[in-house]
Amino acid sequence: MNMKKNNSISLIRNFIIILLIGLAGCKSPGILAPERTPVISADRVIRGIEQNQPEFEWMSTRFSGNVVWENSSQNISGSMRIQRDKAIYVSIAPILGIEVARALITPDSVKIVNRLESSYYLGDISLLNRMFNTDIDFYMLQALFMGNDFPHFRNDQFSLRQEGELLRLHAARRMRNGGVGSPINQAIMVEPEHMRIRTNIILEENSGRALRADYKGWENVSGRWIPSELAIMFSDDVSVSNLNMNYNRTTLNEPQRMQFNIPARYTPIYLTD
Repeated sequence: MNMKKNNSISLIRNFIIILLIGLAGCKSPGILAPERTPVISADRVIRGIEQNQPEFEWMSTRFSGNVVWENSSQNISGSMRIQRDKAIYVSIAPILGIEVARALITPDSVKIVNRLESSYYLGDISLLNRMFNTDIDFYMLQALFMGNDFPHFRNDQFSLRQEGELLRLHAARRMRNGGVGSPINQAIMVEPEHMRIRTNIILEENSGRALRADYKGWENVSGRWIPSELAIMFSDDVSVSNLNMNYNRTTLNEPQRMQFNIPARYTPIYLTD
């Protein structure tokens, strides 16, 4: 089989970045406002976040927005489906609803079809980790899209401060359960009325990469608050990128199809480290 290079590799890299831009790390969480000691504990705030996160098996939404990458801006639109802890399905269809790319991400694999160039990519999460020099994790990506905290990280390392009207949780070295992977420096700004995350800021140690995820709007879906407007800013030592998404027609717990077929005539794309 022939191996496509150049344009195909560039497109597939940028498409992965659009999907995973929020997982590449973050500069040290800064102080946003004068700090005050709140009257509740960090444990109580964490329990409040957990209690108000949506319990779901399925999530489906349509989205529109744009991604700014390397001084260029590209409008995006399509649909996203999540089967909790199993798969994230994304279809990009910016031109008159005609699909140009499709991705299926699981805890250990990434599959992408590029219909513009009749090509496809099959790989695993470990390859993406090496490609972007970061500890990318399916469960982190799922949580960011849902406006949730990371469920597989320890909760006993947070301090709590009040900044303006928001509560600020901070962990300088938050570890995954079991101690696997690298620790992250994380600050979570919490809106106290509904105990939902307003801002999630992450630093991956020693990488110089920075993430800020802002949840600018919420929609009540089946009695649970789901993001309706999400902005993610990613930066490293040399560049800054932004992903902006608006959700609409969001549903919970309605089983969805995640069909992923690769036409026989499509050629594979190989990405090297």
